Amino acid sequence: MLLETLNAMFRAAVLHSGKGGPGGGGAVLTDAGRAALTGYRRAEAASAKATEPHFQTLKSMVGDILRKK
Repeated sequence: MLLETLNAMFRAAVLHSGKGGPGGGGAVLTDAGRAALTGYRRAEAASAKATEPHFQTLKSMVGDILRKK
């Protein structure tokens, strides 16, 4: 059901799945799936880079629970 939902979300199929059996089934990324995953990872990296200074500021404001602040 998850694979079908993912494929329905995109204009092109992002995964192809095989039927289970003695050798087992499986799922394989399509070219569209690889492109979507690459785009996601690039957005994730850009987001982490953009927010890092803000998280460093927050971290500096948090007490150390082991030292009781």
